[in-house]
Amino acid sequence: MFATQQTYYKQIMPNQIKSFADLIAPMGEDVFFAEYHDKKPLHIKASSPDKLDDVMTWDTLNRLLNMTAIWSPHSLKLFLDTKPVLVDQYCRQAIDRNGLMGPQPDAGKVKSWLRRGASIVANDIDTLTPGLISAANAMESRLGGKVQSNLYCSWDQHQAFPTHFDTHEVFALHVAGEKVWRIYEGRLDSPIANDAFLSLDEEYHLKNRGEVAQEVTLKPGDVLYIPRGLYHDALASSDGCIHISFGVTHIVGFDVLSLLFERAMTEPLFRQNIPSDSNDTRQWIDSMVTRLSEISRSEDVWSGIERFQDTFQYHRGGFNLPDSALEADPTDRFSISASGLKMLRKDGHSILQSAKGSVPIPEGVVDQVAWILKKRDFSGHELAAAFPTMPADSCSKLVRDLVGMRVLSPK
Repeated sequence: MFATQQTYYKQIMPNQIKSFADLIAPMGEDVFFAEYHDKKPLHIKASSPDKLDDVMTWDTLNRLLNMTAIWSPHSLKLFLDTKPVLVDQYCRQAIDRNGLMGPQPDAGKVKSWLRRGASIVANDIDTLTPGLISAANAMESRLGGKVQSNLYCSWDQHQAFPTHFDTHEVFALHVAGEKVWRIYEGRLDSPIANDAFLSLDEEYHLKNRGEVAQEVTLKPGDVLYIPRGLYHDALASSDGCIHISFGVTHIVGFDVLSLLFERAMTEPLFRQNIPSDSNDTRQWIDSMVTRLSEISRSEDVWSGIERFQDTFQYHRGGFNLPDSALEADPTDRFSISASGLKMLRKDGHSILQSAKGSVPIPEGVVDQVAWILKKRDFSGHELAAAFPTMPADSCSKLVRDLVGMRVLSPK
Protein backbone atom coordinates (compact mmCIF):
# COMPACT_ATOMS: atom_id res chain seq x y z
CA MET A 1 0.00 0.00 0.00
CA PHE A 2 2.69 2.46 0.96
CA ALA A 3 5.56 1.21 -1.19
CA THR A 4 6.87 4.40 -2.77
CA GLN A 5 6.79 5.01 -6.50
CA GLN A 6 10.54 4.46 -6.50
CA THR A 7 10.15 1.08 -4.79
CA TYR A 8 7.48 0.15 -7.32
CA TYR A 9 9.81 0.86 -10.23
CA LYS A 10 12.61 -1.08 -8.56
CA GLN A 11 10.36 -4.14 -8.52
CA ILE A 12 9.18 -4.08 -12.13
CA MET A 13 12.26 -2.53 -13.78
CA PRO A 14 15.31 -3.85 -11.92
CA ASN A 15 17.90 -2.50 -14.38
CA GLN A 16 17.03 1.16 -14.04
CA ILE A 17 18.57 3.93 -11.96
CA LYS A 18 17.10 2.90 -8.64
CA SER A 19 18.64 5.50 -6.39
CA PHE A 20 20.73 8.65 -6.40
CA ALA A 21 23.69 6.50 -5.35
CA ASP A 22 23.27 4.47 -8.57
CA LEU A 23 23.24 7.66 -10.62
CA ILE A 24 26.51 9.10 -9.28
CA ALA A 25 28.36 5.77 -8.93
CA PRO A 26 31.25 5.15 -8.59
CA MET A 27 31.32 8.48 -6.72
CA GLY A 28 30.03 7.93 -3.18
CA GLU A 29 27.22 10.05 -1.74
CA ASP A 30 29.32 11.19 1.24
CA VAL A 31 32.02 12.58 -1.03
CA PHE A 32 29.52 14.18 -3.39
CA PHE A 33 27.65 16.08 -0.68
CA ALA A 34 30.79 17.04 1.24
CA GLU A 35 32.87 18.25 -1.69
CA TYR A 36 30.68 18.99 -4.71
CA HIS A 37 26.99 19.61 -4.01
CA ASP A 38 26.28 23.33 -4.53
CA LYS A 39 30.05 23.91 -4.47
CA LYS A 40 31.73 22.90 -7.73
CA PRO A 41 31.11 20.89 -10.93
CA LEU A 42 31.73 17.18 -11.17
CA HIS A 43 32.31 14.92 -14.19
CA ILE A 44 31.46 11.30 -13.37
CA LYS A 45 32.82 8.94 -15.99
CA ALA A 46 30.70 5.89 -16.69
CA SER A 47 31.88 2.47 -15.63
CA SER A 48 29.99 1.18 -18.68
CA PRO A 49 28.68 3.04 -21.77
CA ASP A 50 25.27 1.40 -21.35
CA LYS A 51 24.84 2.67 -17.76
CA LEU A 52 22.01 5.02 -18.79
CA ASP A 53 20.38 2.90 -21.49
CA ASP A 54 17.27 2.43 -19.36
CA VAL A 55 16.93 6.21 -19.17
CA MET A 56 17.24 6.94 -22.91
CA THR A 57 18.41 5.40 -26.19
CA TRP A 58 17.88 6.26 -29.85
CA ASP A 59 15.08 3.68 -30.01
CA THR A 60 13.37 5.21 -27.00
CA LEU A 61 13.71 8.72 -28.41
CA ASN A 62 12.22 7.65 -31.75
CA ARG A 63 9.30 5.98 -30.01
CA LEU A 64 8.61 9.18 -28.11
CA LEU A 65 8.94 11.45 -31.16
CA ASN A 66 6.58 9.19 -33.09
CA MET A 67 3.87 9.84 -30.48
CA THR A 68 2.97 12.78 -32.69
CA ALA A 69 -0.05 14.01 -30.73
CA ILE A 70 1.86 14.64 -27.49
CA TRP A 71 4.17 17.25 -29.04
CA SER A 72 3.63 20.95 -29.61
CA PRO A 73 5.90 23.95 -30.32
CA HIS A 74 6.11 24.40 -26.54
CA SER A 75 7.21 20.85 -25.76
CA LEU A 76 9.38 20.30 -28.88
CA LYS A 77 11.62 23.12 -30.07
CA LEU A 78 14.37 23.41 -32.66
CA PHE A 79 17.50 25.57 -32.39
CA LEU A 80 20.19 26.22 -35.00
CA ASP A 81 23.47 27.79 -33.87
CA THR A 82 21.87 29.26 -30.71
CA LYS A 83 18.87 30.72 -32.60
CA PRO A 84 15.32 29.26 -32.35
CA VAL A 85 13.75 27.92 -35.54
CA LEU A 86 10.40 29.62 -36.19
CA VAL A 87 7.35 27.50 -35.40
CA ASP A 88 5.85 27.62 -38.89
CA GLN A 89 9.14 26.39 -40.36
CA TYR A 90 9.02 23.00 -38.61
CA CYS A 91 5.34 22.55 -37.70
CA ARG A 92 2.10 21.95 -39.57
CA GLN A 93 -1.50 22.53 -38.53
CA ALA A 94 -3.11 19.48 -36.93
CA ILE A 95 -5.78 18.55 -34.39
CA ASP A 96 -4.34 17.89 -30.94
CA ARG A 97 -5.49 15.49 -28.21
CA ASN A 98 -7.95 18.09 -26.95
CA GLY A 99 -9.62 18.31 -30.35
CA LEU A 100 -8.19 21.76 -31.04
CA MET A 101 -6.46 22.85 -34.22
CA GLY A 102 -2.93 24.10 -33.75
CA PRO A 103 0.71 23.74 -34.82
CA GLN A 104 2.33 20.32 -34.41
CA PRO A 105 5.91 19.30 -35.25
CA ASP A 106 6.13 17.66 -38.66
CA ALA A 107 8.62 14.80 -38.99
CA GLY A 108 9.67 15.72 -42.53
CA LYS A 109 10.27 19.37 -41.68
CA VAL A 110 12.07 18.53 -38.45
CA LYS A 111 14.43 16.11 -40.22
CA SER A 112 15.12 18.73 -42.88
CA TRP A 113 16.31 21.11 -40.18
CA LEU A 114 18.34 18.38 -38.51
CA ARG A 115 20.23 17.85 -41.76
CA ARG A 116 21.25 21.51 -41.53
CA GLY A 117 22.56 20.97 -38.01
CA ALA A 118 19.57 22.03 -35.89
CA SER A 119 19.19 20.68 -32.36
CA ILE A 120 16.05 19.13 -30.91
CA VAL A 121 14.97 20.27 -27.46
CA ALA A 122 12.23 18.10 -25.95
CA ASN A 123 10.89 19.72 -22.79
CA ASP A 124 9.34 18.21 -19.66
CA ILE A 125 9.94 14.56 -20.53
CA ASP A 126 10.46 13.15 -17.03
CA THR A 127 7.04 11.42 -17.00
CA LEU A 128 7.19 9.86 -20.47
CA THR A 129 8.98 6.55 -19.82
CA PRO A 130 9.57 4.31 -16.80
CA GLY A 131 13.32 4.97 -17.02
CA LEU A 132 12.89 8.74 -16.94
CA ILE A 133 10.40 8.48 -14.08
CA SER A 134 12.74 6.27 -12.08
CA ALA A 135 15.74 8.59 -12.54
CA ALA A 136 13.75 11.73 -11.67
CA ASN A 137 12.19 10.12 -8.60
CA ALA A 138 15.61 8.93 -7.41
CA MET A 139 16.95 12.49 -7.56
CA GLU A 140 13.93 14.02 -5.85
CA SER A 141 14.01 11.44 -3.09
CA ARG A 142 17.64 12.18 -2.17
CA LEU A 143 18.01 15.87 -3.03
CA GLY A 144 14.71 17.13 -1.63
CA GLY A 145 13.94 19.39 -4.61
CA LYS A 146 11.60 19.31 -7.58
CA VAL A 147 13.17 17.66 -10.63
CA GLN A 148 12.29 18.44 -14.25
CA SER A 149 14.06 17.16 -17.35
CA ASN A 150 14.64 18.22 -20.96
CA LEU A 151 16.29 16.25 -23.75
CA TYR A 152 18.84 17.78 -26.12
CA CYS A 153 19.74 16.12 -29.41
CA SER A 154 22.59 17.94 -31.18
CA TRP A 155 24.87 17.55 -34.19
CA ASP A 156 28.59 17.99 -34.76
CA GLN A 157 29.87 21.55 -34.21
CA HIS A 158 26.41 23.09 -33.88
CA GLN A 159 25.61 24.77 -30.58
CA ALA A 160 22.02 24.97 -29.33
CA PHE A 161 22.50 27.59 -26.61
CA PRO A 162 25.04 30.34 -25.90
CA THR A 163 27.03 30.56 -22.67
CA HIS A 164 24.60 30.81 -19.76
CA PHE A 165 23.92 29.90 -16.16
CA ASP A 166 20.86 28.06 -14.83
CA THR A 167 18.66 29.04 -11.90
CA HIS A 168 18.63 25.40 -10.81
CA GLU A 169 21.35 22.81 -10.35
CA VAL A 170 21.88 20.53 -13.34
CA PHE A 171 22.61 16.83 -13.73
CA ALA A 172 23.41 16.18 -17.40
CA LEU A 173 23.03 12.49 -18.29
CA HIS A 174 24.85 11.77 -21.55
CA VAL A 175 23.43 8.86 -23.53
CA ALA A 176 24.72 9.07 -27.14
CA GLY A 177 27.61 10.57 -29.11
CA GLU A 178 30.14 12.95 -27.61
CA LYS A 179 29.79 16.55 -26.44
CA VAL A 180 32.35 19.03 -25.14
CA TRP A 181 31.25 21.09 -22.15
CA ARG A 182 33.03 24.25 -21.05
CA ILE A 183 32.67 25.31 -17.43
CA TYR A 184 33.57 28.93 -16.72
CA GLU A 185 34.95 30.66 -13.63
CA GLY A 186 31.94 32.98 -13.24
CA ARG A 187 29.10 32.05 -10.95
CA LEU A 188 26.12 34.07 -9.77
CA ASP A 189 25.23 33.79 -6.11
CA SER A 190 21.98 31.82 -5.72
CA PRO A 191 20.02 32.99 -8.80
CA ILE A 192 16.30 32.17 -8.96
CA ALA A 193 13.72 32.00 -11.76
CA ASN A 194 12.88 35.69 -11.54
CA ASP A 195 13.03 38.39 -14.20
CA ALA A 196 15.96 39.94 -12.38
CA PHE A 197 18.03 36.94 -13.50
CA LEU A 198 16.11 35.65 -16.53
CA SER A 199 16.24 38.97 -18.38
CA LEU A 200 20.03 39.42 -18.28
CA ASP A 201 21.38 39.98 -21.78
CA GLU A 202 24.25 38.39 -23.70
CA GLU A 203 26.55 41.34 -22.96
CA TYR A 204 26.13 40.75 -19.23
CA HIS A 205 26.88 37.04 -19.63
CA LEU A 206 30.02 37.66 -21.68
CA LYS A 207 31.23 40.15 -19.09
CA ASN A 208 30.59 37.93 -16.07
CA ARG A 209 31.30 34.40 -17.25
CA GLY A 210 35.07 34.70 -16.73
CA GLU A 211 37.65 32.39 -18.26
CA VAL A 212 37.13 28.71 -19.06
CA ALA A 213 37.94 26.85 -15.85
CA GLN A 214 37.32 23.32 -17.05
CA GLU A 215 36.60 21.52 -20.32
CA VAL A 216 35.20 18.00 -20.30
CA THR A 217 34.04 15.62 -23.01
CA LEU A 218 30.96 13.61 -22.12
CA LYS A 219 30.57 10.11 -23.53
CA PRO A 220 27.68 7.64 -23.23
CA GLY A 221 26.94 6.82 -19.60
CA ASP A 222 28.72 9.90 -18.21
CA VAL A 223 27.07 12.30 -15.76
CA LEU A 224 27.98 15.97 -15.35
CA TYR A 225 26.90 17.96 -12.29
CA ILE A 226 26.75 21.77 -12.55
CA PRO A 227 25.82 23.88 -9.50
CA ARG A 228 23.20 26.59 -9.78
CA GLY A 229 24.47 29.87 -11.19
CA LEU A 230 27.68 28.50 -12.75
CA TYR A 231 28.32 29.62 -16.35
CA HIS A 232 28.67 26.88 -18.97
CA ASP A 233 28.05 25.96 -22.60
CA ALA A 234 28.27 22.79 -24.69
CA LEU A 235 29.12 21.82 -28.27
CA ALA A 236 28.55 18.46 -29.91
CA SER A 237 31.79 16.90 -31.11
CA SER A 238 30.11 14.06 -33.02
CA ASP A 239 26.96 13.65 -35.05
CA GLY A 240 23.91 12.61 -33.10
CA CYS A 241 24.54 13.54 -29.46
CA ILE A 242 21.85 13.06 -26.83
CA HIS A 243 21.92 14.25 -23.28
CA ILE A 244 19.12 14.74 -20.77
CA SER A 245 19.34 17.66 -18.40
CA PHE A 246 17.67 17.10 -15.05
CA GLY A 247 17.13 20.42 -13.30
CA VAL A 248 16.75 20.39 -9.51
CA THR A 249 14.90 23.32 -7.94
CA HIS A 250 14.99 23.62 -4.14
CA ILE A 251 12.85 25.52 -1.67
CA VAL A 252 14.41 28.96 -1.16
CA GLY A 253 13.97 31.78 1.33
CA PHE A 254 11.37 33.53 -0.84
CA ASP A 255 9.17 30.43 -0.63
CA VAL A 256 9.23 30.66 3.16
CA LEU A 257 8.48 34.39 2.97
CA SER A 258 5.45 33.55 0.82
CA LEU A 259 4.17 31.22 3.54
CA LEU A 260 4.69 33.95 6.14
CA PHE A 261 2.91 36.44 3.88
CA GLU A 262 -0.16 34.19 3.65
CA ARG A 263 -0.18 33.73 7.43
CA ALA A 264 0.29 37.46 8.11
CA MET A 265 -2.65 38.34 5.87
CA THR A 266 -5.00 36.67 8.38
CA GLU A 267 -4.21 39.36 10.99
CA PRO A 268 -5.70 42.90 10.89
CA LEU A 269 -2.34 44.50 11.82
CA PHE A 270 -0.92 43.67 8.38
CA ARG A 271 -4.05 44.92 6.60
CA GLN A 272 -4.17 48.36 8.22
CA ASN A 273 -3.54 51.58 6.31
CA ILE A 274 -0.15 53.20 6.74
CA PRO A 275 -0.32 55.98 9.39
CA SER A 276 -0.09 59.56 8.15
CA ASP A 277 2.30 60.63 10.89
CA SER A 278 5.92 59.55 10.32
CA ASN A 279 6.48 58.71 14.01
CA ASP A 280 3.36 56.55 14.05
CA THR A 281 4.56 54.90 10.85
CA ARG A 282 7.84 53.88 12.48
CA GLN A 283 6.00 52.38 15.47
CA TRP A 284 3.55 50.63 13.12
CA ILE A 285 6.40 49.07 11.13
CA ASP A 286 8.18 48.05 14.35
CA SER A 287 5.00 46.36 15.59
CA MET A 288 4.65 44.46 12.31
CA VAL A 289 8.29 43.35 12.44
CA THR A 290 7.81 42.15 16.03
CA ARG A 291 4.59 40.32 15.19
CA LEU A 292 6.10 38.76 12.07
CA SER A 293 8.98 37.46 14.17
CA GLU A 294 6.47 35.89 16.58
CA ILE A 295 4.50 34.35 13.72
CA SER A 296 7.64 32.89 12.16
CA ARG A 297 8.32 30.97 15.38
CA SER A 298 4.78 29.67 15.80
CA GLU A 299 4.00 25.97 15.57
CA ASP A 300 1.46 26.38 12.78
CA VAL A 301 4.05 28.11 10.57
CA TRP A 302 6.64 25.43 11.31
CA SER A 303 4.06 22.74 10.54
CA GLY A 304 3.24 24.53 7.29
CA ILE A 305 6.90 24.61 6.30
CA GLU A 306 7.26 20.90 7.08
CA ARG A 307 4.17 20.09 4.97
CA PHE A 308 5.56 22.23 2.16
CA GLN A 309 8.83 20.31 2.29
CA ASP A 310 7.04 16.96 2.39
CA THR A 311 4.99 17.76 -0.69
CA PHE A 312 7.66 19.63 -2.68
CA GLN A 313 7.86 17.10 -5.50
CA TYR A 314 6.22 16.17 -8.76
CA HIS A 315 3.98 13.12 -9.05
CA ARG A 316 4.91 10.67 -11.79
CA GLY A 317 3.44 7.35 -12.75
CA GLY A 318 1.89 5.17 -10.05
CA PHE A 319 -0.31 2.96 -12.24
CA ASN A 320 0.16 -0.80 -12.02
CA LEU A 321 -3.16 -2.17 -13.23
CA PRO A 322 -4.84 -4.49 -12.57
CA ASP A 323 -3.14 -5.77 -9.40
CA SER A 324 -2.78 -2.40 -7.71
CA ALA A 325 -6.10 -0.92 -8.74
CA LEU A 326 -7.34 -0.74 -5.14
CA GLU A 327 -4.04 0.19 -3.50
CA ALA A 328 -3.82 3.57 -1.79
CA ASP A 329 -1.63 6.24 -3.29
CA PRO A 330 1.52 6.58 -1.14
CA THR A 331 0.98 10.33 -1.15
CA ASP A 332 -2.38 9.94 0.64
CA ARG A 333 -2.30 11.83 3.93
CA PHE A 334 -3.78 10.91 7.29
CA SER A 335 -4.29 12.89 10.46
CA ILE A 336 -5.20 12.18 14.09
CA SER A 337 -8.97 12.28 14.46
CA ALA A 338 -9.46 10.99 18.03
CA SER A 339 -9.21 13.39 20.94
CA GLY A 340 -7.11 13.00 24.07
CA LEU A 341 -4.82 10.34 22.62
CA LYS A 342 -1.78 9.24 24.62
CA MET A 343 0.43 6.21 25.04
CA LEU A 344 0.78 4.54 28.44
CA ARG A 345 2.72 1.60 29.86
CA LYS A 346 0.65 -0.72 32.00
CA ASP A 347 1.72 -4.11 33.36
CA GLY A 348 4.66 -4.11 30.98
CA HIS A 349 2.51 -3.45 27.91
CA SER A 350 1.97 -0.35 25.77
CA ILE A 351 -1.58 1.00 25.64
CA LEU A 352 -3.19 3.58 23.39
CA GLN A 353 -5.72 5.54 25.41
CA SER A 354 -8.32 8.03 24.22
CA ALA A 355 -11.32 9.74 25.76
CA LYS A 356 -13.45 6.75 24.74
CA GLY A 357 -11.25 3.94 26.05
CA SER A 358 -7.97 2.13 25.53
CA VAL A 359 -6.52 -0.66 23.40
CA PRO A 360 -3.23 -2.58 23.65
CA ILE A 361 -0.52 -1.76 21.12
CA PRO A 362 1.32 -4.74 19.60
CA GLU A 363 4.99 -4.61 20.57
CA GLY A 364 6.11 -4.62 16.94
CA VAL A 365 4.48 -1.27 16.16
CA VAL A 366 4.97 0.69 19.40
CA ASP A 367 7.60 2.98 17.84
CA GLN A 368 5.45 3.51 14.77
CA VAL A 369 2.39 4.46 16.82
CA ALA A 370 4.50 6.85 18.90
CA TRP A 371 5.80 8.44 15.68
CA ILE A 372 2.25 8.83 14.35
CA LEU A 373 1.06 10.47 17.57
CA LYS A 374 3.95 12.92 17.46
CA LYS A 375 3.63 13.64 13.74
CA ARG A 376 -0.20 13.92 13.83
CA ASP A 377 -0.32 14.49 10.07
CA PHE A 378 1.61 12.27 7.64
CA SER A 379 1.62 10.47 4.31
CA GLY A 380 2.38 6.90 3.37
CA HIS A 381 5.70 8.11 1.91
CA GLU A 382 6.69 9.61 5.25
CA LEU A 383 5.75 6.55 7.30
CA ALA A 384 7.69 4.27 4.96
CA ALA A 385 10.71 6.61 5.05
CA ALA A 386 10.66 6.82 8.86
CA PHE A 387 10.64 3.02 9.20
CA PRO A 388 12.44 1.68 6.11
CA THR A 389 12.83 -1.85 7.53
CA MET A 390 9.11 -2.24 8.14
CA PRO A 391 7.45 -4.26 5.34
CA ALA A 392 5.01 -2.29 3.19
CA ASP A 393 2.13 -4.62 4.02
CA SER A 394 2.76 -4.09 7.75
CA CYS A 395 2.65 -0.31 7.27
CA SER A 396 -0.57 -0.76 5.36
CA LYS A 397 -2.16 -2.90 8.04
CA LEU A 398 -1.19 -0.51 10.84
CA VAL A 399 -2.79 2.46 9.10
CA ARG A 400 -5.89 0.45 8.14
CA ASP A 401 -6.30 -0.64 11.75
CA LEU A 402 -5.93 2.89 13.09
CA VAL A 403 -8.39 4.20 10.51
CA GLY A 404 -10.81 1.44 11.44
CA MET A 405 -10.48 2.40 15.11
CA ARG A 406 -11.14 6.03 14.14
CA VAL A 407 -7.78 7.06 15.52
CA LEU A 408 -6.82 8.29 12.03
CA SER A 409 -8.80 9.86 9.23
CA PRO A 410 -7.81 10.22 5.57
CA LYS A 411 -7.34 13.83 4.49
